[in-house]
Amino acid sequence: MAAETKERILDAAERLFADSGFAATSLRDITGEADVNLASVNYHFGTKEALLSAILERRFRPINDQRIALLDELESRAGEHGPALEDIVAAFVGPPFHHWSEAGSGGLKFLKFIGQIHSQANEEIRAAFLRQFERVLARFTAAFERALPDLDAGEVTTRVVFIVGAMAHAMTWGEQLAARAPRAPCRSDQLLDSLISFAAAGMAAPQLAPVRMPAAAEGGR
Repeated sequence: MAAETKERILDAAERLFADSGFAATSLRDITGEADVNLASVNYHFGTKEALLSAILERRFRPINDQRIALLDELESRAGEHGPALEDIVAAFVGPPFHHWSEAGSGGLKFLKFIGQIHSQANEEIRAAFLRQFERVLARFTAAFERALPDLDAGEVTTRVVFIVGAMAHAMTWGEQLAARAPRAPCRSDQLLDSLISFAAAGMAAPQLAPVRMPAAAEGGR
């Protein structure tokens, strides 16, 4: 019974955070949506911030565990040379993409929830979100650095950030935009294949020397 109540609170909070945002949603809104009393929320979570962290943990832990398991398998098979770049990319972007495509309307609601988090100015909220990815980013960044020895470590990190952005955009808008473009991939599996090829090519691009802006663009100095 307690576990069922906890899940009902999590489901209700996620829906409300997605529709109204974290700041605009009160604990009383959540108790009304979940049909529980305030004491239940306080007992299971304590604060609204802790409730948000629990939602993120519930959603992202299985995805991140799968990412790590795939990378472990790739590295075990590859031996001392390390896995191929495209395989690392696929292990990184594949699990969240598959989760999104298989979740139906619930997946779209969760994407809306994540969009609300990204739009929040609250640093505590952003920190709670980023904590979910510390282990994954550390492991995959190290794998990318090994696969791309000619790139500076800072450049690898920057390109991983670019992959995250491309993945989020593809998951949010990919099918809708592709449906309006002739000959573009429109199924989720086709979008994933295109995303992997695109991201691998971007990661493997030669590192260029910094481009100095013209004097006029620097305020005439």
